[in-house]
Order: sequence, then structure tokens, then C-alpha cells
Amino acid sequence: MRPPSTVAGLVFAGSVAIAFDARAQSPSVSEQMLAQSLFEEGRQLMEHGKYAEACPKLAESQRLDPGGGTLLNLAICHEKEGRLGSAYLDMKSALAQAVKDGRKDRETIANEHLAVLGARVPRLAVHVVREDPGLDVKVDGTTLRKPAWDLLTVVDPGPHAIDASAPGKAPFRQTITLAESEQRTVQVPPLEVAEGRALPPSSTTATPRAAGASAPAPAPEMQTNPWFVASAAAGVTGFVVALPAGYIWLMETLLRGTCRPETNTLFCVSDDVRTTWLAVAAAGLGAGVLGTIGVAAFPRKIQVAPSAGRNAAGAVVIGQF
Repeated sequence: MRPPSTVAGLVFAGSVAIAFDARAQSPSVSEQMLAQSLFEEGRQLMEHGKYAEACPKLAESQRLDPGGGTLLNLAICHEKEGRLGSAYLDMKSALAQAVKDGRKDRETIANEHLAVLGARVPRLAVHVVREDPGLDVKVDGTTLRKPAWDLLTVVDPGPHAIDASAPGKAPFRQTITLAESEQRTVQVPPLEVAEGRALPPSSTTATPRAAGASAPAPAPEMQTNPWFVASAAAGVTGFVVALPAGYIWLMETLLRGTCRPETNTLFCVSDDVRTTWLAVAAAGLGAGVLGTIGVAAFPRKIQVAPSAGRNAAGAVVIGQF
């Protein structure tokens, strides 16, 4: 039977992780028999080019009864399947096992494959622009801790998802697709504050709501009072009209005795015109005064809130001056 070995590997794309404890108990006879059957079935599937079916069987055989030959075949299967990152790590482990076992033939095969895989395998790095408190970075669901940031790591060709999250921040996700031999660094930008983030608790303690009680309805917003707007408009318009009209009437009155029609003076007008200017000035002044009173009397904003009593219903008007 194949002797036990210790192998460790990690690939972002989720390669089959193979890890064995040299101190673990030897596999039972039934496990050895099952591992041998899986190995033979996996080899036959590889000969027929069915690598997607063969690789899981070889991986299970290696888990049950670790061996250098199974590990080497598993690495070759992953290479044929197109999972170059997984194949590269598996082949590294197979080479170490071949050296340990003194198998020069397997060592030669592993070195030949590694020479090719080293140039074909894609690599991915993640650069964090700003480290927010509690930042969690993941690549294909595997947590990437700070020591591994900015480190080019072998991955399988194909799509990869980079996620970043932190408390109170909007999550970040970027999906990229890597081809053979491609190297890329993904930038994780500073995370933005999440919309609707809860405000910190206030110093006052809220009264707990009874279980099953519905949340209180939000209070109506304050609306601009149309009477206040109308009063302000009337006041401004009235004074704008009253000032020039009153000035003209005053000048016509003062110059009434010295005005000569032949001089075509602006203020040489008839009594009827002078009376008209007086009426306009008076009306404008009245509108201005009333508008000013309205601005002082009417609230700038109002809120109408429904109210209900035991035997009647109504509304409460709240003003804001």
C-alpha cells in the first residue's frame, strides 16, 4: 500500500485541500480497499478523458489512504481538467513526497509538469486601499487576512469573486476572469457608509415596547403655510407699490402752486390724476400693513395631525413661527 504523507495546499478557486497528519492512525483494511478501487476507477476515467469525474475519485482515494502515486495522478488530473492552480500546488506536494520516498521516476515527472505549470498558472493579488475597522476580505469565499494582502497567489483560470465588508459600511464585490498566465491585482477601494445606517443610541433610555406592539406611525412633516406665503407676498407688493405712488402724490401736492403747464413738468397734472396716485399709494400702504400683520400672525409652517378622543375625532394644528 501507499505510505502515508503530509500534504498541504490552498488555492483561491477552491482546489481540493489535501492535509494529512503523520501521527494519525493508519487506514483500516476496508479504507485501503476502497481507496484502491477509487484509484483504479479514477485512472480509467482519466484514460477516457473524463477528468471532471476522475479527479474527485482520486481525491477521495488520497483522503482515505494517502500515497505519492495517487497524489501525482491527482495533480495530473487537475492539470488536464484545466484547474492549473490546483494542479500546481498538488504537483508541488507530489514532488516533495517523491523526494521523501526516494522515487526518482515520480520526481522527474513532477519536475517536468511543474516547469510547464509555472508558466501557465494565473496569479491574483488583492490590494486594500484603506483598512476600515473590522474589514473582512474574501476571495472566492475564503478569508484573506492582512498578511496575504498584495501577495500574488496561484489560482485556477476562470472567474473569481473578491468581497470586502466592514461594520456600518456598504459591501464591495468585484468579479474578474483570469486567463492562463495572467497576473492581476484587484483594488479594494475605501468602503462607503451604508445607506440607512443606524444612528448611535441616545443618552436617554427609550421606553421598551410591549411584545407584538406595532411601531408608532411617523409624525407628519411640517408643511409651509400658504397663508404665511400670501401675507408675505401681499406685504412686499403693497410697499413696493405704495412707496413710488406716495412719492409722486407728495411731489405733485408740494409743487401744485408753482407748476406751469408750459414747462411740461412731470408733476404738473390735474386734480383727478393726483387723486388717483393718492388712492394707489393708500391701497399699497394698506396691503403692505395687512401683509406685515399676516406675517406676524400666521405661522411659517404648520402641521395638521389627526386626533381621536373617546367619543369624537378631530385634528390638531401645530404651527412653527
